[in-house]
Amino acid sequence: MKTNLKQILIFLCAAALLFAACTGEPQHAADPIQTEITEETVLPAQTAGTEPADTAAPTAETRGPVDLDEFVGVYANENTDFVVIEEIENSHIMQVVLYRLIGLDGGTVSASEEGVVFCSVDPEGNPMTVTFCRDGDRYALRVDKSTWEYLTPGTVVTGFERVESLPSPTGEYGEQIDAEELPEAPKGHYTFNPKVCSVFMEEVFGHDMCETWFNLVDAVLKGEDTFACKDQYTYDWMMGQFPEHCLPILKELIDYAWDREHSVKDGVASFTYLVPPEEAKARIEEFGTQIEDMLNVVFEDDYSDFEKCLTLYIYFSDHYTYDWDTYAKMNDEYVDYTSCYRFFETGIGICHEISSAYSYLLLQAGVQATTMSGNRSLDQMGHQWSYVRLNGKEYHIDPTYVLGTGGALRYFLMTDAKREEEDFYDPATFYAVSHYSRENPHPAYVADDETFSPLWDLTFESLDRKTHTVVCPIEVGEYGEWSHFTFDYTGY
Repeated sequence: MKTNLKQILIFLCAAALLFAACTGEPQHAADPIQTEITEETVLPAQTAGTEPADTAAPTAETRGPVDLDEFVGVYANENTDFVVIEEIENSHIMQVVLYRLIGLDGGTVSASEEGVVFCSVDPEGNPMTVTFCRDGDRYALRVDKSTWEYLTPGTVVTGFERVESLPSPTGEYGEQIDAEELPEAPKGHYTFNPKVCSVFMEEVFGHDMCETWFNLVDAVLKGEDTFACKDQYTYDWMMGQFPEHCLPILKELIDYAWDREHSVKDGVASFTYLVPPEEAKARIEEFGTQIEDMLNVVFEDDYSDFEKCLTLYIYFSDHYTYDWDTYAKMNDEYVDYTSCYRFFETGIGICHEISSAYSYLLLQAGVQATTMSGNRSLDQMGHQWSYVRLNGKEYHIDPTYVLGTGGALRYFLMTDAKREEEDFYDPATFYAVSHYSRENPHPAYVADDETFSPLWDLTFESLDRKTHTVVCPIEVGEYGEWSHFTFDYTGY
């Protein structure tokens, strides 16, 4: 049904543009939605501090998530906006199309007390969350989270009714509702933590250096320029290695002390600000909101560590691009602008930016993750990817090589041997986190668990969380028929 709907959508959009051209209507894709709101219209959520007449506010005991199955169907309003909710292989998918403005598809669908919550990305690639709710005898769509100026949080599109088929375009618009008329959207489960440090960082650098890192972050958040630090050696390694892995934006905000060789005196270290202290704190908060929004778009609240690793891996495959221009430039000149933070800001990067970003998002979501580096045996070309610990076992994940593959799983939860098989990276050259791990003792990092080897020759199609299975298409029979392979990840 999803394929047919996309074909219908293409037809509707083409018809709408043809209709507008024939009638002389200006083509302003940025025009606001305008839906008439009458006195009889009941918004899907009441304004904070008010209650419907003669109706007591629901309590925690009486309210609960809606039944997603009850919302399965096709909905449209007179302005040719439509919503489609389907159930496929025990999971729900959703399409949202607002006439000539947006088409959301492929995100995550979940149930809330108010209705169906759909997390996706807007036409500019920014996280967007909408809630589809009952509105009296009809239905309404509310924009809960968006950075797109044409559909700000609080926008409500009303008048949806169940239909058998989608209507023809009319060229009309809906109304923009003031966000203050609606209660604040519920906060997602995942919250940003400026003070994170993976178990790998502690194993490689030691507990004292991790504590020194936390002291530095606390100082920046307080607007101070000194922090407790044992010695110059700890200072140099911590300042040089921790920001990229543990708070990527910090490299844009602070730098070493002016007298770098004497940055620590009597257990107190100093640093310099690249921006005013109050701006540094504000930018960390902005970065935190960006990371938090991304986590709540990509992950469900109760995802397991395996589900987080897989969902983020597929998200990177679908949404990000390798920076071939920078890669080519590095062959001719020194490049000093690459960083994990740049990747978050631009959506493009090279291997060390991509793997650092992937590992950082997992770390923010509670998964023990870091980066791993190694050299190719054929030509000693260096590369960096991600490294995770699941259920006490370790695996390689390459979020760079999956870009543009459509979700190929051959780079997902690899063993050392599989990592070597894919492009000949020699395990003897592997090192975790940074060059520091080559010079200092730490636990041996060995990835030899082949639990996920059945996935390596397949391409991801869907995740069925009810049955704990990954569904992948496979070709069967001598005539190229297609079927599905299911991988049971119970326990992960």
